[in-house]
Amino acid sequence: MTLNITMIGAGSMAEALIGGWVKDSKVSPDSIMVTNYSNDFKLQELKKKYGISISRSVDKLSEHADVVFLACKPKDWEKALDPFRFTMKQGTPLVSVMAGVTIQSMENFFGDHAIPVIRSIPNTSAIVQASMTPYSIGKWISLENKKAVTHLLQFVGQIAEVPEEKIDAMTALTGTGPAYIYYLMESMEKAAEKIGIDPELARHLVSQTLLGASIRVQENVFSPKSLYEQIMSPGGTTEAGFNVLKERGVQDAMVECIEKAYERSQELGNK
Repeated sequence: MTLNITMIGAGSMAEALIGGWVKDSKVSPDSIMVTNYSNDFKLQELKKKYGISISRSVDKLSEHADVVFLACKPKDWEKALDPFRFTMKQGTPLVSVMAGVTIQSMENFFGDHAIPVIRSIPNTSAIVQASMTPYSIGKWISLENKKAVTHLLQFVGQIAEVPEEKIDAMTALTGTGPAYIYYLMESMEKAAEKIGIDPELARHLVSQTLLGASIRVQENVFSPKSLYEQIMSPGGTTEAGFNVLKERGVQDAMVECIEKAYERSQELGNK
């Protein structure tokens, strides 16, 4: 299936999708055309790095598109879409990767010019084809639209269709989740350096440790709690470290962190 993609926005999420698509020639760079509001340097950078096309012509971008991805900041979405309000081809799906903005808001934006809308929340692991991408579909989405979009999203990882009322929660968990994992990894790397481990080796050790732990959880044989309890023998090294995490309330802090991200996603949708 060959699809021409128009990407509105050229930030981190847009680049993660583009990088994942062109990796291993999943999507031809020739089929991707990108625009943004004013950052010419970023567009040229993406063109040079991935071999994609760039344009400021709304007519050219609209005519090119079999599917449009909207990857701008949530506060800028109406300004970004306004030039395309009457130029997008009828039936061309619009795929939002923004936090907060509802399907209905985007459908209403186009008025009688019915545009099929899919709201998705990939994460930046898309660049290594390992995103977890929840998505919800709007009222104008056809089976053909859905197949085309999910085909593209599956190129960059795993997908899950969810009710839209769950998308803000998914944003907090899977959309922003990698940032919290990277923060944990940074903490482990700092600790490694403090106890005398070479920084380059520490990065390898930490990343492989988290990868192995994640794969074990994905097997769905044991819960995370049962897995850490298996490692923690009374009076041992794991328990010694674990006691510090409990004393500092690390688990409670992580729960609150995700709850705050969820609240912020809801706030963005109400603006």
